Amino acid sequence: MSDQKPASLYQQQKATKPLIESVIPEYLDGDTRELALDFVAHMRANKMKPTWTLTNQWKITYKTKNLCRITLTNWWNPPKADTRWVVTAYLMHLKEYEETVVNENLQRFLWDNVFYCVHKPADSLPPAELRNYALTLPCNIWNCAPGKDITVCGKELTNICRNGNRQYFWFRNPDKESIDAIKRLLDLEKTARDAEAKNKK
Repeated sequence: MSDQKPASLYQQQKATKPLIESVIPEYLDGDTRELALDFVAHMRANKMKPTWTLTNQWKITYKTKNLCRITLTNWWNPPKADTRWVVTAYLMHLKEYEETVVNENLQRFLWDNVFYCVHKPADSLPPAELRNYALTLPCNIWNCAPGKDITVCGKELTNICRNGNRQYFWFRNPDKESIDAIKRLLDLEKTARDAEAKNKK
């Protein structure tokens, strides 16, 4: 009889590096599953291939840097216990296309999906139930609380998570309208990265 422990989900996925399409049905169902599968198909069709990176996480890179990450989960830190999937957008060149974002009325998708420090003052906006939090309470494991202030499309957002390996924009349980906005934002980011690469030549 073997005393060997069963492989963890991380170990299993590291060995097989599963396609995200094969894992989505294990975590999502109904319209949400179809929406996620459609989003992944859209990314692949536009030469943005999701590759396994960590347990239930797939990243998409463009011009050698992260563009997007998709996370499938059945847990999340309070008060977001109902989170089933998250799309993280790495909008490194946002300042370069903010005018387009505003003209197309996409700014609210950014304002409503930022990642707040858990030590954001309780009496500041937005209310606690509308905040996305980093890691486990109380975070500050990088001595980075209470986050930083950023200005996005003319609006100041306070106490945003400033951990260096995370980005500001986390779309938790995105619906179709949010997914459509994410597709457009990622397209704008790609165009900005293309322009940067061309200018370096």
